[in-house]
Amino acid sequence: MKRGIICYLSTREGAAEIAYDLTELQELLRNIEIEAAATVVQHREPDLNYFFGEGKIREVKEQADREGYEAVVFNRELSPRQVKALEDLFGAVEVWDRTQVILEIFRRRAHSREGKIQVELARLTYLYPRLYGLGGALSRLGGGIGTRGPGETKLEILRRALRERIHDLRRELEAVRKNRALLRKQRQEEGLPTVALVGYTNAGKSTLLNALAVSDQKVLAEDRLFATLDPVSRRVRLPSGRFFLLTDTVGFIKELPPKLKEAFKATLEELASAHLLLHVIDLTSPYLDEQVAAVEKLLEELGLGNKPVLKAYNKADRFEGVPPADGIPVSALAGTNLDRLLGAVEEILFPEAELTLLLTFDRLGEVSRFRECLRFLKEEYLPHGVRLTVRGRPADLARLMARLQDGNR
Repeated sequence: MKRGIICYLSTREGAAEIAYDLTELQELLRNIEIEAAATVVQHREPDLNYFFGEGKIREVKEQADREGYEAVVFNRELSPRQVKALEDLFGAVEVWDRTQVILEIFRRRAHSREGKIQVELARLTYLYPRLYGLGGALSRLGGGIGTRGPGETKLEILRRALRERIHDLRRELEAVRKNRALLRKQRQEEGLPTVALVGYTNAGKSTLLNALAVSDQKVLAEDRLFATLDPVSRRVRLPSGRFFLLTDTVGFIKELPPKLKEAFKATLEELASAHLLLHVIDLTSPYLDEQVAAVEKLLEELGLGNKPVLKAYNKADRFEGVPPADGIPVSALAGTNLDRLLGAVEEILFPEAELTLLLTFDRLGEVSRFRECLRFLKEEYLPHGVRLTVRGRPADLARLMARLQDGNR
């Protein structure tokens, strides 16, 4: 594991927020095998060249040389100008910013074709504006005043190749978005309501999906950041016997880099089509309030602030104390309170109404396909047909009536 030093620039953050940010950044670094062996905090506005003040950054450089650190990591995204100046200053020591660290974690976690496309697009759009610093070094390889050196030509070739690759990736992602839209339309035609899992990374969303799903096909659930990058949907059976689709999505993090939000638009669109957001919260986290606030802020930024949300406080089996009253304490691992959680989901998804129908026997097949989304309360067999009393969501009852009317034409 490489040893590195964190350079934390604070503009208005308080001590508690700095402690939280540093703890999270240290955890992020562990996921790319960098040990945060030291931390330097400076309170000031960012310097245009070095992010830190020039005097302080030169002290960091001396410390890195003295201690043999292999990486220097900054808590915010660096500008292309700052990257160039810092790389020139630190030489062989790797220069990272927080965005770069997160992108590297995503690169290592991406396994599916879709995930790899999204991560590569985010990384290339991050890298492209930072290529300009390469031009000076490459152009020094040859060429006199007023001539084009081979280095400059190489940089232009690289820029063009990156532009073309970014264009191709965006086109592939557009195809992914269209395919996902088609799948969503098919799900809507089935009449199953959808619930999307949201929450801070490593809160236990995938473990909860595995615990609730009808299918024995498990999704990856590991105790690490961003274990899930691709949306996965599973059927879940409610206490009444009806079903809904539960979708797991990429985990959130404080100040998720904009390039990742753009690249993962196809994935995050699953949230927009959901009838309910199930916010999974790590009840044992010492930074619970900060993580909840980060998720709620990101939902607002994505235009999802008005979506119905149900909070599930996970890992209750490892929590001592009184859980918050605005959600349901559960344990996805131990199975604690999952029935109560499903009951609450059902109340939100199915604000019900009743409908009584008199059907001839040959029309029973028309309603049989609705048994997954409606409750059949009474079936009374009469000489010339069946009187049915069903209960369900108004939208599903309307779909049933529309199907019966189409059959009468």
